[in-house]
Parts: sequence; structure tokens; C-alpha cells
Amino acid sequence: MGRRPEIEMDHEPTLFEWAGGLPALTRMTRLFYEKYVAQDPLLQPLFAKMAADHPERVAAWLGETFGGPKIYTEQYGGYPHMVAEHIGKALSEPQRARWVRLLGQAADEAGLPADPEFRSAFVSYIEWGSRIAVENSQPGASPPLHLPVPHWDWGPAGPPGGRISALAPRTEDDDMGLPAAGAAVSFASHIKPLFRASDRQSMHWAFDLWSHQDVVRHADAILERLRAGTMPCDRAWSEAKVDLFRRWLETGQDE
Repeated sequence: MGRRPEIEMDHEPTLFEWAGGLPALTRMTRLFYEKYVAQDPLLQPLFAKMAADHPERVAAWLGETFGGPKIYTEQYGGYPHMVAEHIGKALSEPQRARWVRLLGQAADEAGLPADPEFRSAFVSYIEWGSRIAVENSQPGASPPLHLPVPHWDWGPAGPPGGRISALAPRTEDDDMGLPAAGAAVSFASHIKPLFRASDRQSMHWAFDLWSHQDVVRHADAILERLRAGTMPCDRAWSEAKVDLFRRWLETGQDE
């Protein structure tokens, strides 16, 4: 099972960042072409005459598609070049399906993240892109040439952090370190740290729990949900934490 990269969630990571960047994608494509394709009777003939840097080119394409730098566009010719590589090849559905399956195995072996959010986005693009390639390769096909490299995002599953994993460790609330009764309460020092990255991501569609301005704007509604035990979604805050939020709200919402 691939590990998740260590990324600070102060912003929503791109698929490129979460994958591990160009080194991880290149590791995957090299394994794919040098190990899996080279031994596969269905795919090996298609790539028997590929350029020595073909794995690096495919990694650059995937990197740009997944939100990374525009290396493929700047160094290899962008979308028109990729389309031209498939014209007239008459790729078959069995070849496409084998390509998708073996690339998934290479992703596993290369240690790309195996979390559901990343893999759903990864497989979504691989399925879509490979089917476009088959379509463009058919005899008589006239694919549009002057399009940008596609840009893939997290899709309906959303980015990691928005879902509470069933395997996440459950620990008792630790109220140590909370300011004493009567002490000044600030957003940066006391309130923001109460919201986990997963809490922030689960509410990101509405507002940002790490933004002082957003939390002030929605403070009454947040407090109501905290008191009701419906926020966070996986477990209620302790009374001490709810009271801390209330104190901050009633004493001016200092930053």
C-alpha cells in the first residue's frame, strides 16, 4: 500500500503534490515501461521503438495534468504532440485495458499514495485519457490538435482530509493546555488549533475554519453546532473546548 506524502495542509494540495511530485511519477513510469510493458506480449510491440526518455515524457504529461509544472508543454510540444503520438496507431480496447491495469500495478510498486481520494482521481484520469487515446488512434479519426493539456483535480471524492477514516486512531479529548478561566483567548493561539485539518476540509465548501474572518462571520452557527455535538462530524468537543469557543466569541473575537 502506498504511503501518503507528508504535506502540511495549509492549502489544498494538487494531485501532483500529493503523488510525491515528478520523482514519484517518474519512478512509476520507469517501472511501468521497463518492467511491466517490457514483459507484456500485448503492449511490448506497441512500445518496442519508444524513445529512451519516453518514461520521463509520460511522467511530465501526468505531472502537468495533475497540477504540476508545465514541463510537457514547454519541453515536449504540449497537447498537439501527445495527440500526434496516437494518430494512426489503431489501439484496441484490450490494449487499453491492459495499459490501465499495469499502470495501476506500477503505481502500487512505486509507492504512490493508496488513499481512496487520490486513487479515485488517478484512476479517473487514466480511464478517461486512455479512452481518448484509443478514440484518437482509430483509422479516419480527426482529433482536435490545438487544445491545452487537461487539468485534473480531486473530483467528487474531494481531497484527503475531508473524510474521517474508519482506521483513524480514536483518542480521548485532551484539554490540557487550554487557557485558564479568565485568561485572554485569541483566535491564532487558542481557537484555530482546535480545528483539525479534517475539520477544516469538511467545511471548506462553506467557509474556512482556519480563517479568523470566516469564523467570526459564522461564529454563532459554529457555536450552535458545537453545543449540539454535530461538529466535528466524528465526535463532539468536550465541554471545556465548547466553553473556550464561547468565551472567545463573547469577549471580542481577538485574532
